[in-house]
This record gives sequence, structure tokens and C-alpha cells, in this order.
Amino acid sequence: MTKALFVCYHHGCRGEGLSYKLSQHSFFNTLKADIVNGRTILKNEFFEKKLLHSWNVDLSTLALPVTGDNIVVPSHYFYNTLKNYFPNEYYVSIDAPTDLEKFRQDLYDRFFEYKTSDLLELVGECENRIREYNQHVSTDEIKKFTAKIIKMKNVTFGSIRCMANNMDPTEENKKMLLNRYTAGILSDEIKQNSLVIAYDDVKYVNAQDVVDYFNK
Repeated sequence: MTKALFVCYHHGCRGEGLSYKLSQHSFFNTLKADIVNGRTILKNEFFEKKLLHSWNVDLSTLALPVTGDNIVVPSHYFYNTLKNYFPNEYYVSIDAPTDLEKFRQDLYDRFFEYKTSDLLELVGECENRIREYNQHVSTDEIKKFTAKIIKMKNVTFGSIRCMANNMDPTEENKKMLLNRYTAGILSDEIKQNSLVIAYDDVKYVNAQDVVDYFNK
């Protein structure tokens, strides 16, 4: 029977990197990824990274594979939400960073300064950011915004964030958006039903230890 391991985390907390690392264990289907500038960009995640969208997803439309394969799924939704749709699966939750200033600088370096030549990735980021700041944006508006970004050269993801906010893509505005970001604290319910990993410990996680934890 298929088992899914949901790696739950707030934006910027290295969940794609942890998902990739855990998927290298023989218990799971292996995820493919590009690693650029410290970022891990997954390429073949089962749900096509729908659980990482900035807008609300109809979780009732998502179903686990029937092949019996075990999968690792990165998610910005946590146990308290996913339990209603996937009550019997495994959950890892990355806790909020304790040093917020250090985290923000790391996020700036890895994400705000990130550029991509992958057209699909760029299109996805445009939709993600404009929907994040305007949940009711029309399809035509998304297309116009995306076309504008594609015509630009060497555009960073921080610049895309600014323009999705109708702001000039200046360093000052990027830093202002960055400083708005705060990773949420995990609830007791999430902690009691997940293997909790401290943000600073993500890079030290051993995949075998995680598999052993859920199979004990």
C-alpha cells in the first residue's frame, strides 16, 4: 500500500531540499532536482508542487498513487489541514527559524536574488507571486504579467515579487517585502502528529533515521 511522507514547512525553510534528500532513500520513489545557488528545485514531484502554491488548492481533488509506490511530498500545508484528506500518512514538520534576521538574509540570498532560464519555472513563479498578493486575479491579468516578466532580462525572483505588488523592483522595496516575512510557529497539534525538525538541523537529517522513526 502506498505511503506518503509529507514534508511540511513555511516558505524558505528548505523543505524542497529535505524532500529531495529523504527521497534518495530506497523506501521512497526518487525525486529529481536542480540545485542552484543553494536552492533545490524539484522536477518530478507527484502532485506537481500543488501543495506549494501561494493560493488555496482544492485538496479533495488530490489522490495518492495506486501503484504502491511510497512518495515524498513537499507541502506548505501542515498536518492540521492535511489530516482531513490524508489522515494515515507520515508527517515531517520543519520548525520556524530561531534567528529571524539570519533566516531573512539566507532567504534573500537563495530566493530574492535567484534567477532562472527555465521558462516553465519562471511562468510558475509569476503566477504564484501575483496570486499571492491578489487571490482574485483574472487569467488574463496573469498572462499579461507573465508576458511582461518574460520580456525582461535577468529578472530576479525578488523583482517579480515587487512587480506583483505594483512596486518598483528596487533593493529597498525587496528588503521591505523581505522584512515582512515571518515563519509561523508550529501548533501543539502539528508537533504531536509530526516528526519535528528544527530549521537549523535540516541539513543534518539522516534519511534512514526518518524511515526508522515511521516504521518503528
